[in-house]
Amino acid sequence: MEIFQSIILGIVQGLTEFLPVSSSGHLVVFQKLLALKEHSLIFDIAVHLGTLLSIFTLYHKPITTIFSSFFKSLKSRSLNEGSYFLMMMVVASVPTAIIGFSLKDLFEQLFSSLLWVGVFFIVTGIVLKLTQKKSMSSESMSFTDFKDIQKISFKQALLIGLAQGAAIAPGISRAGSTIAMGILSGLDRKTAALFSFLISVPAILGASLLQFKDVTSWDGDFLTVLLIGGASSYVSGLFGLWFLLKFVKKGRLEVFSYYLWLLGLGVVIFHFFS
Repeated sequence: MEIFQSIILGIVQGLTEFLPVSSSGHLVVFQKLLALKEHSLIFDIAVHLGTLLSIFTLYHKPITTIFSSFFKSLKSRSLNEGSYFLMMMVVASVPTAIIGFSLKDLFEQLFSSLLWVGVFFIVTGIVLKLTQKKSMSSESMSFTDFKDIQKISFKQALLIGLAQGAAIAPGISRAGSTIAMGILSGLDRKTAALFSFLISVPAILGASLLQFKDVTSWDGDFLTVLLIGGASSYVSGLFGLWFLLKFVKKGRLEVFSYYLWLLGLGVVIFHFFS
């Protein structure tokens, strides 16, 4: 892999990890466009860790608040707002982990099929369109703090976790499906967005660890490519997070539906005529 390819893929990963358009699906498409024949697991890990760092950068305040509340609850032996939120994050991570472990091989096979990527792009667009009529009142709130967070039910956490598990398939957006599921299950937009981004932390870490154990060789000369790719995904991830929050705050996730439908249709057509 060349440096310019790592920059492009890093930017694509960072932007599409948080924009509701599926990072995995876009990486499949761009790897085809860049004529990359070999899929690099270690590069995938580098760019995913870059996007993970962007979450910590933008959401350091709520993350600090949640863990501070958790340690306070341990001392007081009572369940407070932060520790309850953390518990619901664990609940949501369970179905994601089960789907990831049990269907990992099946989903990996889908990465080689442009047809399925195109179909799942279209499915993601439909899911986002369903949120259009959901009117919530979070416009005046800061979407990067823990104030005024709505209480998440056990059922809502499970549904969002299932949506995140389904997003292992290329073309299904993790951010899009989890935020949409949160909104459709009755959460306000701020809570749905915060919960979506924070449950991505264990999901990304878990997926990276699974990939890391499959790495069979390490090329020291590849280190520069990895660092540049990771840095590109970090910077573009910050922009992607900020940009998506603008749309979530205005309740306009369905705007991305039209892009996904056009892209999905184009990918399907390309599959049959290439």
